[in-house]
Amino acid sequence: MKVLLIEDNPDDVQMVRLMLQQARGFTFELECADRLSKGLERLTHGDFDVVLLDLLLTDSRSLETFTKTHAVAPHTPIVILTVLVDESLAAKALQLGAQDYLLKHELHGPLLVKALRYAIQRKRAQDGQIRDRHLLQTLMDNIPDAIYFKDTNSRFIRINRGLAKKHGFADPALIEGKTDADMFSEAHAKQALADEQQVMSTGLPLVGIEEKETWPDGSVTWVSTTKMPLRDASRRIVGTFGISRDITKRKVVERALAERTHQLREKNLLIENELKMARELQQAMLPHEFPRIPPGVGAAESALEFSSVYIPAGTVSGDLFDVVRISDTAVGVFICDVMGHDVRAALVTAMLRAEVEERSRTATDPGQLLTQINRILASMFKETGVTMFATAFYMVADVARGQISYSNAAHPLPLHLIHRSGKVEPLKNPVMRRTGPALGLVEDAVFTTSQRPMGDGDRVVLFTDGIIEAEANDETAYGCERLTAAVRKHIKLPTGVLLQELIDDARQFSTKQGFAD
Repeated sequence: MKVLLIEDNPDDVQMVRLMLQQARGFTFELECADRLSKGLERLTHGDFDVVLLDLLLTDSRSLETFTKTHAVAPHTPIVILTVLVDESLAAKALQLGAQDYLLKHELHGPLLVKALRYAIQRKRAQDGQIRDRHLLQTLMDNIPDAIYFKDTNSRFIRINRGLAKKHGFADPALIEGKTDADMFSEAHAKQALADEQQVMSTGLPLVGIEEKETWPDGSVTWVSTTKMPLRDASRRIVGTFGISRDITKRKVVERALAERTHQLREKNLLIENELKMARELQQAMLPHEFPRIPPGVGAAESALEFSSVYIPAGTVSGDLFDVVRISDTAVGVFICDVMGHDVRAALVTAMLRAEVEERSRTATDPGQLLTQINRILASMFKETGVTMFATAFYMVADVARGQISYSNAAHPLPLHLIHRSGKVEPLKNPVMRRTGPALGLVEDAVFTTSQRPMGDGDRVVLFTDGIIEAEANDETAYGCERLTAAVRKHIKLPTGVLLQELIDDARQFSTKQGFAD
């Protein structure tokens, strides 16, 4: 632990040095400066874990000493060491950002070591909270969907910029305190209120419902919305929150299709928000129903069949998959793995899912879709100063053409199970022999698209690296070769049973509890 002591009293310097040298279980590297000016110069050139600061120096006095130091090193924890017994001064210093206030005449070794350790831990926790709040605000400011939080009286307590823009407000704060009755017709406001009262009384969410919005001027829009109970730290329901996406254009198209097919395809809306509900939101974001090809047929008659297994390693996950309809004969399948297992990774998956849902309507070429999403992600990471990335694979399965088209952004290669020959082959790029870079790393990266035939009975197994990184006691990874061998062994099983056998095989190989990713 590297400590900078700014102290002009040689006896106090020697006292601190001895205390740190005698500390058990910790190694301290102490540097000293006998003037504030010298200390500030060292802070601009050195990488210190913590600063131990005397307020009364030859060239600076009282709180001015702290404020100057904090201005130069705002991300370095500062512990004040002084002879000044002044409770108001101590409170003011802590309010301004000091991590602790120690009196020299009460100081002893264990107290000093404890104060330095806790100062570093608190500062790291505070900086982490600031970063997470910034990422959440970035999502609220940039996602085009409408996100809102309401109290028990269905009054808006917070909304994102997307919802403010929808209602013609430049500042989201201008809607706080209002209700749907202030923006919509009486009939729509009453229905929305009834839905929210139901969510609060039952504690059960309303997921992916389609709402007809009637505006005061008589115009109509449609949204797909999810409403969930808002709970406080004690799990008591204190309101509702939700996310809505405008689907007016899609409803117009669906009405035209309904005249020929008499069936509408449900759309699942996936949501993302506060850490306490991140897991529930991520579960809601996964597809619970899959497109049937062609539209209108039963599950048994569909030309494409889907099976999935989702096992998050922690409270929230950076893994996501989605299935979107491209046409009456084709679907798009997207899978990704965002770096990390924290709320930041969960927020990025929510943004990726929204972008895939939106862009898959026009970017039917997989390489084109990954190229567009990569530019958006890289630009956002650059702007926020966050070092993150996501591996991803996007595939379009077209029944009419008997073909699969795909593009890969550093993701583990999916396995193509060829029914006619019984072979199991990885979906490689036959020209480049390698995948593209991970999303978010290279802003101007261009992703290519590969194709291969898709025959009757063929299957494709997509997965994230959690299964192949499962480790035995000797830290040997399960790996792609063992996974491929397991697929060959169980290739004749139905798809759902096959997936479970693969999971069980990886679990038997790994003696550890669960998967690490």
